[in-house]
Amino acid sequence: MNFSGDVKQAIPRPAVAFSGGPSPLLQGWREFRRSGAPVRFLCFEGGAWADVEGEAAVALRRAFLDGRVVAEAAYAGRAFLFDFLRLVRIDAVTAEEVPMGWIDDRGACFFPVPDGGRKRKRGQQELEDGASSGVEERSDESSSDDTVESGSGRANKAARGAWGKAARLEETDKFYQVVRKLFLSGIAPRAGGGGVAITAVHKVAQGPRSRAFQLQGQLLAAARGAGGGNAKFAWYGAPSADVAAAVEHGFGRTNSRVLGHRAHGDGVHLSPPQSPCTSAMLAKADENGEAHIVLCRVLMGRPETVAVGSSQFHPSSDDYDSAVDNMQNPRWYVVWSTDMNTRILPEYVVSFKCPSLQQTQGSSEATSELRKPSPAARDMFPTLLAEIQRFVPTSKLQTLQGTYNRFKKGHIKKDQFIRFLRAFIGDRVLTTVAKKLRGY
Repeated sequence: MNFSGDVKQAIPRPAVAFSGGPSPLLQGWREFRRSGAPVRFLCFEGGAWADVEGEAAVALRRAFLDGRVVAEAAYAGRAFLFDFLRLVRIDAVTAEEVPMGWIDDRGACFFPVPDGGRKRKRGQQELEDGASSGVEERSDESSSDDTVESGSGRANKAARGAWGKAARLEETDKFYQVVRKLFLSGIAPRAGGGGVAITAVHKVAQGPRSRAFQLQGQLLAAARGAGGGNAKFAWYGAPSADVAAAVEHGFGRTNSRVLGHRAHGDGVHLSPPQSPCTSAMLAKADENGEAHIVLCRVLMGRPETVAVGSSQFHPSSDDYDSAVDNMQNPRWYVVWSTDMNTRILPEYVVSFKCPSLQQTQGSSEATSELRKPSPAARDMFPTLLAEIQRFVPTSKLQTLQGTYNRFKKGHIKKDQFIRFLRAFIGDRVLTTVAKKLRGY
């Protein structure tokens, strides 16, 4: 296996089926009651999770906050019913069902137990193997039904529970040896005398997510030439709960907030295969000193250079697909949030302990920069826009970014920009985002 550059597409592996609890409807009600205010709704179509956007998302959020367990909304020229307890979207005309889920304002993910992403008619029997539409939450709050090792911390419970879609590799396994060598060769020089110890390597099962990734590669190759569809290996680092969610259900948010004003835009930041330490700095160890990073395959298409501290959250034009910090010698690959679940494919989860890295996280210049943001970083507008873009259709993102750039250059006043935001996205969405930011 060659980790130094572009890689070939892997052969898809079958997804693992999961069984739900004894009472999916009751479990769904409990999760509905426990959830915070939703900030994103997603439906599973075409082998990937896609956002519900525009007025439909606003209507669903309003119904959810009003306590309704079934809501009606229309988008893409079709009318649907959304069942928050069974986590399905039902076509009002054909009665066809697809899985749906949401991410709340705490970053917790609420998605159905995977059944292969298969569509089914209303009333059709569940899968013969017993997979149900019960809810599994993978976040920093574990459900009361989760089975975990006693004595583990809350984040550690989430991380351990999420490896249900991944198989633990034996130390004699050839893939374990390859991943171990790649990880240690990049992190050992930075570990100093404290050393680093790998506690586990898990191989992530793929299924529909792999097929969506391959399709994206074909589309990029058609748009950018053969090289545009080539995948690269890269490391993803984040707090344990985010790693767990990414492996289990997909990326719910970017890790740029961990970097603060050192981020190159609001996107998922991944480091090259020879630089695991860069991403490991974003991983936070639990109370047992264990942290986790993920070796992924990434589709970059045609990247552009984005400066540090930028508030950019989408390609600057149709000529680009992703971003890097430096075109000749990139330290970061950046995939925008609109593409993070179709152009990043988690492959291996590496769990490790590194005491010296923890000390570095607490005392290095990188961490001190996070604790002492620049005046520009204190400006709430970049953070506000990064959240607002989740509610805005892709077709309107350039208008939003363009107006913000005019505001930054002083071409329009602050009160004018606020009036624009209220008219552009509505007071309800603006209020929801503002409340979330106050909780940071």
